[in-house]
Amino acid sequence: MDDRLMIDTQTDAPRGLCTIKLSGPMLVSNIQAFKNQLQHLETPRLVIDLSDVSHVDSVGIGVLVNALMSRKKHGGSLVLAAANDRVMSVLKGTQVDQLFRFAPSTSEAQVMAANAG
Repeated sequence: MDDRLMIDTQTDAPRGLCTIKLSGPMLVSNIQAFKNQLQHLETPRLVIDLSDVSHVDSVGIGVLVNALMSRKKHGGSLVLAAANDRVMSVLKGTQVDQLFRFAPSTSEAQVMAANAG
């Protein structure tokens, strides 16, 4: 099984929006590059596309929560896009789903994030 987490980032500077598409599992063993990228992110609005994330562990959840708190602290927003049933069940099981805003697609998440705040 391939445990790499692929990260594809697109920035829409005029809207202050960054979209990050993740592919693969979000695990303690592969999350550091994503954490580093989030720490250096300067756009106030963030969309994280989870459509190709196969599963997430507690460390991955922690990274998502930290990303949300960081955006809120700086007056921004974060929307999670296209999370599959397996990822949603983990988020619901840990009750962090209540913290986030979700969109069924990346394009809808981008609209939500751009209009937030």
